[in-house]
Amino acid sequence: MNVLNTPKENHKFNVDFLNTEYINLEKLRDSFEPFNEDLEHNYNPFHIQKIQKYNPIYSKLCDLDSCSNIDFEKISLNNKYHFYDTEHTYDFSTKDIMNKNVFIKYSPLLDPIRYMIGKYSIDDSLMTLPQHGLYDSDSKPHPKLSEPNNASYVDSFFSFLTSKLIEKHNFVHGVDYYGCYLGIQDKYKMNISDDLEYLNNSDYFSENIKKLFSITGFDKNEMFNYGSRANKNRLEIRNTPINIDVFDIGNNTTEEINFVNDIELDNQNIVYLKNDSIEVDVDMDSVENTSDSESDDSTGDDSTGDDSTGDESSDNEDNTSDSYDESKWETDDSSSNDNTENENEYAFIHNFPVQLICLEKCDGTFDELFENSSITKEEIISGLFQIIMTLLCYQKLFHFTHNDLHTNNIMFVKTDIEFLYYRYDGKSYKVPTFGRIYKLIDFGRAIYKFNGKLYCSDSFSLGGDANGQYNFEPYFNENKPRLEPNYSFDLCRLGCSIYDFIIDNDDDTDNFDDLQHTIYRWCLDDSGRNVLYKRNGDERYPNFKLYKMIARTVHKHTPENQLEFDIFRQFLTPINSIENIENMMDIDILPSYV
Repeated sequence: MNVLNTPKENHKFNVDFLNTEYINLEKLRDSFEPFNEDLEHNYNPFHIQKIQKYNPIYSKLCDLDSCSNIDFEKISLNNKYHFYDTEHTYDFSTKDIMNKNVFIKYSPLLDPIRYMIGKYSIDDSLMTLPQHGLYDSDSKPHPKLSEPNNASYVDSFFSFLTSKLIEKHNFVHGVDYYGCYLGIQDKYKMNISDDLEYLNNSDYFSENIKKLFSITGFDKNEMFNYGSRANKNRLEIRNTPINIDVFDIGNNTTEEINFVNDIELDNQNIVYLKNDSIEVDVDMDSVENTSDSESDDSTGDDSTGDDSTGDESSDNEDNTSDSYDESKWETDDSSSNDNTENENEYAFIHNFPVQLICLEKCDGTFDELFENSSITKEEIISGLFQIIMTLLCYQKLFHFTHNDLHTNNIMFVKTDIEFLYYRYDGKSYKVPTFGRIYKLIDFGRAIYKFNGKLYCSDSFSLGGDANGQYNFEPYFNENKPRLEPNYSFDLCRLGCSIYDFIIDNDDDTDNFDDLQHTIYRWCLDDSGRNVLYKRNGDERYPNFKLYKMIARTVHKHTPENQLEFDIFRQFLTPINSIENIENMMDIDILPSYV
């Protein structure tokens, strides 16, 4: 009988600081291969000023003032491999250069959309990078740049932690991390295809094209001529007689008002009307004045398929980012050089603060496999199981929630390893890889703990792009109910992103296969209602409302609960049947880093 003997997995890793050398920007500039739009806008991502290694999140790891041996010009975390160039890393201990392709994520330190609509004052603070120590009164950086919980810093540090899991605990689902740098990029490139309609409604945006930023297709694209209020045609009102026919619609338009489920969100209740396609957000004070006969016959039934979008739409005190919070609700990982779709439109923002996060280069996204129909049902189930075990590990070790887990935030690397082995809660699992090992990426909205400190992305702060999803420290609003991070959120959000790929018609769930049942189940709230669609096919909660409602109404889809379902129980295996026990990822014995 095999005996678990993996002492290396039992010992906690430490986070230390190293002194490392700067990257060779000149060499990187020469090696950059531009796309057509890059040539047109004279873009090279390695045209960077004021590049530095210090990151404000380091101040949460120790008292930096007591670390006399730290050179803040060269400070780095103690990851095993460090960036050399886009095709090589080096081992810090041995100085050996390794052939490893590197992906560089150019992560903005300010919100680019808010910048382009004039939400930041344009002054020197936007180009003053954070330093350790005191500042002159005239040289302070913008508060967001100095905030340790800046989404970019939270992202890079968790990438580092997952990299240490590879190194110290043989957990292959971590993302290898090679270091990070801050700097002022001469031009920051961003795909704005999904944001153009919103941007075009801003006079500030229109007025500052070719000043603060440039836009691809600006000279030839009529889209930029009609969006701004200043460019819209004058509305002409004429004295035209209108004949109106009046029809008697009787008293049957509203047969019954049903109060469903008593979900209280910011002192509003959700009211369901029996007729299709009618939904109303009603303040309880106004409802109490209606007749008893209209409100006493509550059934809680979802037969109409209607749901109120209710909840947070009246949070005027939080609405500091206008409608952007509700429209730009899903993060993406679009800040790389790998842009190949000609129909995309890009912004090139001048003199913009960024963080360069250097990571292992993966082979593709989960989304690409679905889009290209290049993945089988069995391969999807294998991928989902790997994701579940990754979440289980991160939740146990760091109390982690990703908070934006969709198919574009899951990547894979190709592998010759045939099976992966796990142990959790005393049970062993053997999972075929089908040639792919999956990894979570993009931790810009993550919440996690490490060594007694909470790391919470400032996306959840007032004005952040995820404000309102939760309500707890350090961004607690005492005027609203407390709402802690939700371990069921990630699989529900992931299910929502997979749903349309595998479910064409959800009218007859009895004919679903086990994969369809799983994704459908992940998209149900605690009352069994589909959070993604109503029965008439309309979106139940549009845009960021979906995130808020998942956080509040979905609690049955934790990663741990999934191991009780047959679709994943199929991977159970006796431990004495595992030949390479040293390669088992034993989550049971991994230490907590909380």
